[in-house]
Amino acid sequence: MKEETVRAVFVKYLKNLDKSPKIRKKNVPGPDIIIGGAAYECKRSKFDKVTLFKQVVSNAFQFLRVGIVIPYDALSLSFAYQLGMLEVLVREDLNLGRSIEIYVVTEENGTYFLHQWSSAKLLLLEIDKVVYEHLPQIVKLTPEEKELTILEFLKDFDDKMREYLRSIVIKKGKNPSNRWESFSCTLR
Repeated sequence: MKEETVRAVFVKYLKNLDKSPKIRKKNVPGPDIIIGGAAYECKRSKFDKVTLFKQVVSNAFQFLRVGIVIPYDALSLSFAYQLGMLEVLVREDLNLGRSIEIYVVTEENGTYFLHQWSSAKLLLLEIDKVVYEHLPQIVKLTPEEKELTILEFLKDFDDKMREYLRSIVIKKGKNPSNRWESFSCTLR
């Protein structure tokens, strides 16, 4: 997914919340979107994670809240855990007491969906559910079958995780119980 698409969905989400985002022009330093004391970085499917980490740390020193907006296919288990560790470092070591808000965007049949996790830790807890979703079917297997199934499960875990999160984003975006957490729209 292109960064412009991710940004457009996030801006529509913010406007749905009656927010007036300040959108940074391309090739201008600073956060992609600013709303009052909050700074957000929007990324495409493939991006330089080290650059994002530098941006988040820099933003954490300058803004009250920081967040990233990414397509679901940009997620991996290692990236999610890096965000979790970055959140701990920003929160505890720097005594800033801040979480990193994570917004995940996906598309289905021309409709875009967005879901917010208010911290990287909450995203990691959601990822843990992937294992528990598969646990009942593994428990019923013989020891030999368990071994093969577990190894196969771990082999493509990132794909399972991405699909699981994508399904959460779509499901919650189709019928949001909280307009702050989930959203859907079309882009024209």
